[in-house]
Amino acid sequence: MTRCLRKLAIISSWIYCLPTISSTFWLPMWISLSLVFPTIFNYFPETPSPFRLDWVPQWFFRILYISWIPMTLIPGAEWLTEFLHLPEVWTNFHLILIIDIVRPIFTFGGFLFFMASMLQLIISKFRGIELVKSGFYSIVRHPQYLGIFVWTFGHILYALPLHLRPADLIAWVTLVFLYILLAKKEEENLKRRFGEAYEDYRRKVPFMIPFIPRKIYRRLSESISHLMPKEKWGRYILIILIYALIVTSILVLTYGRTYCYWGKSGP
Repeated sequence: MTRCLRKLAIISSWIYCLPTISSTFWLPMWISLSLVFPTIFNYFPETPSPFRLDWVPQWFFRILYISWIPMTLIPGAEWLTEFLHLPEVWTNFHLILIIDIVRPIFTFGGFLFFMASMLQLIISKFRGIELVKSGFYSIVRHPQYLGIFVWTFGHILYALPLHLRPADLIAWVTLVFLYILLAKKEEENLKRRFGEAYEDYRRKVPFMIPFIPRKIYRRLSESISHLMPKEKWGRYILIILIYALIVTSILVLTYGRTYCYWGKSGP
């Protein structure tokens, strides 16, 4: 039952991130959808359409945005799916240049890192290696998850400077925290299975932040272990509280900064 709930949570987080990922490739997405649903162009007046179905709502064709529909229907929450008005970003030439350089590295580099580490794990299992500690797994203990975080964050960068939405940020944070909870659960199982061998590996290799000097990593691990509650349920509650604090911060910092509010209040 617990395993099914974990899988459901991960699948739900990916569905929640689909609008962010699909927005990076919005043009091929719309072209593909138009081949399947020709009436999608009904909602672009300047584009002729072969026939009209006025009773079909526009969101019907936005299949990949289905997880965001509740936010558009809840009164007062529609701003979460509106684009953020960020003149301090799109007027900064040097910042835009850095974003243009970095985002393909994050997106495709993160995806390749994820695929390569997953391939290493599969090959190791075929070779009979139970506890993988070399290659990508010598950089961080969860390289697949790190690759997913970097890959999906690259899609966040592709939304800048004009198409970033508060829901994009919340979706990414949700994905990250769910995978962190999943990683913590996996480590508990690995500790029970491999005992001291896994403990020794855990002391040497960082959790998900790579290239931390060993001395600094050891001190950080000791400090965090002292701050974390001893009980398992207490640690999970702390992670959930941190997640709630970050989401609340996103809501506070982005409220009133979307184009729907900016258009009402004027420049």
